[in-house]
Amino acid sequence: MKQPLRFAPIVRVSTETQEKAGESLKTQRTQIENYVRNLGGKIPDYCWAYSGQEHATPDQERRKLHQLLADSSKGIFDAVIVCDASRWTRDNLESKKGLKILRDNHIKFFVAGQEFDLASPEQRLFLGLSAEFHEFQAKQQKLKSIQNRIARAKRGIPTAGRLPYGRTFNSTTGKWGLDKKKVKDIEWAAEQYLSGKSAVAIAQTLGMDSSYLWEVLTKRSGDEWSIEFTLSEMNIHEIVKIKVPPLLSNQTISAIHERAQANKTYMHGQIKNKYLLSRMVFCTECGGSFSGQTNHGNRRYYCHPDKRKTQCDPSIWVRADMLEEAVLHHIFHIFGDVASMKKSIAKAIPNPSQIVKLEKQKSFLENKITATIKEKQNLVRSIAKGILTDEEAANDMNKIRERENALSLELNIIQQQLEHIPTKQFIDRKVRYISNFFTQLYKSHNALSGMSYENKRELVAQAFAGRDSEGRRRGVYVRKTNNTDKPWEFTIRGVFGEYIGQLPLSELDLELMTEAATSLAMHWPAPSP
Repeated sequence: MKQPLRFAPIVRVSTETQEKAGESLKTQRTQIENYVRNLGGKIPDYCWAYSGQEHATPDQERRKLHQLLADSSKGIFDAVIVCDASRWTRDNLESKKGLKILRDNHIKFFVAGQEFDLASPEQRLFLGLSAEFHEFQAKQQKLKSIQNRIARAKRGIPTAGRLPYGRTFNSTTGKWGLDKKKVKDIEWAAEQYLSGKSAVAIAQTLGMDSSYLWEVLTKRSGDEWSIEFTLSEMNIHEIVKIKVPPLLSNQTISAIHERAQANKTYMHGQIKNKYLLSRMVFCTECGGSFSGQTNHGNRRYYCHPDKRKTQCDPSIWVRADMLEEAVLHHIFHIFGDVASMKKSIAKAIPNPSQIVKLEKQKSFLENKITATIKEKQNLVRSIAKGILTDEEAANDMNKIRERENALSLELNIIQQQLEHIPTKQFIDRKVRYISNFFTQLYKSHNALSGMSYENKRELVAQAFAGRDSEGRRRGVYVRKTNNTDKPWEFTIRGVFGEYIGQLPLSELDLELMTEAATSLAMHWPAPSP
C-alpha cells in the first residue's frame, strides 16, 4: 500500500500588519490542513515546527525556512506546501537556491492544492516570476512606509518607537505635552547630579536604568527629539528633528555636561601631586590652560603652556600654594555669606535690555542666513537653466559661502551667550546647594583651615562650573605685571562674577581674610536664601 505524502507546511505572514498577523497564521493553517486532506496526505506534528504559528518575526521565519531546507535531506518529510507563492519567499535569489535544494533532495513542492514540478523549467520560471513580483511589491511597500513616516515626522508627528521620556502627544489635536510626574523626577535628578550625587544612585532612587537616565539627562531633556530613519538597501538615511516641550532649561543641560566633563577630568581619581585649581587656571592673554608642575624642591607651580599657535610668554610660572590660597579665600568669603553670594551671582545676569538686544541680534542673523541660503538656491537654479555657466557662478557662490560662514560664526557666539545666561532657577539651586555644603562644613565650627582637600575641590568646582554669559570658560586668569612687589595679576571669573587681585597677598590681606572666614564659621547657619 502506497504511503501518504508527509507534508511540511510553511505558514508565515506576508504583507499583513502585526495586528493581523495572528489571524492570518490561523487562516493559513486551516487552509493548508484542507489542501493536504484533499491531496490524501498528512502533516506529522513535528513538521509544524517550520511554520511561524505564534509570531511574525522576520528573522525567526528565515531561521525556520533554513532549518526546513537543511532537514530536506533527512527523509523526515516528502513535500513542502504553502497557501500561495508569496508565502514561500519574496526574495528571488533565495527562492532559486531553496527550490534547487528541494529538487536535489527529491522533495515535492505544492502551492495550495497544486503541485509544481521543480524539474520543469516552465514551472520554475513561474515561481521565479512570482517571487520577483512579490519581492518588488514588498520593497515598494517598505519604501512607501518609510517615506510616509518621514513626512509625518517632518510635520511634528511621532512615527517611530516610543515617545521621548516625559512627553505626551495628543493624536487628535496634534499637540505635544508633558508628563508632570516625570518632569519632576528629571528636575530632581538634575539637581541631585549637579549637587555631586552619582547618576547610578539617583537612578536607583527613581527606579530607572542608570544608562537610560543618563541618556535622558544629557541627550533627551531639550526641546528637540531626533528620529533616525534608515533603509540601507534603498540608500535612505535621514534624521528628522521634532520640536518637543523641554524637560530642563538649556542652562541646566549645559551644567550637566560641564559637571560630567569635570567628573572625567579634575574631579576624577587620585593625583600624585594635588593641584586644587587643576584645569581651572588660564592665561589672560592667549586663553591657554595652565598645567601643574612640581620642581626638584617639591614646590608646586601652575605653568603656562608652550608650543602655542599664538605668540605668548611661556615662562609664566605661578606658585601654586600662593594662587590657591588667594582664590580659595575669595571664594570662601563670597560663598560663606549667603546674602552676598546670591547678590553676586545675580549681578552676573545681564539686565533685560541686554537680553532683548541679544535676541534681536540672533533673529537678525538668522534672517540673513536664510537669505543667503535662498541666494545659493537661486544660483543653482540659474546654472540648471543654463543662464549661468559653472565658471560664471563659481565666484558668486564662493562669496555667498564666505558670507554665510561669517554669519553662522557670529550667530553661534550670540547663541552661546544666551544659553549661558543664569536663570533664577539656576541661582536658587546654586545658592541652596552651597548653603547646604557650608552647613555640613560648619557643624564643628571649622573655618577654611579645617576644610579637607576634597571639600576645597568641590567648592572651586562649584565656583567655576560652566561658562559665563559671554561663553568664556570660568576659572582663574593670570598675567604678569610690571610691579616687582606684586608681579602677578589674577582675575577670578566665577558664577558670582569677576574679582581682580594681585599676588603675592600681603600678611595683612591674609590676616583679614582668615578673620572673616572664622567669623562666618562662628555665626553659621546663615538665614535661608
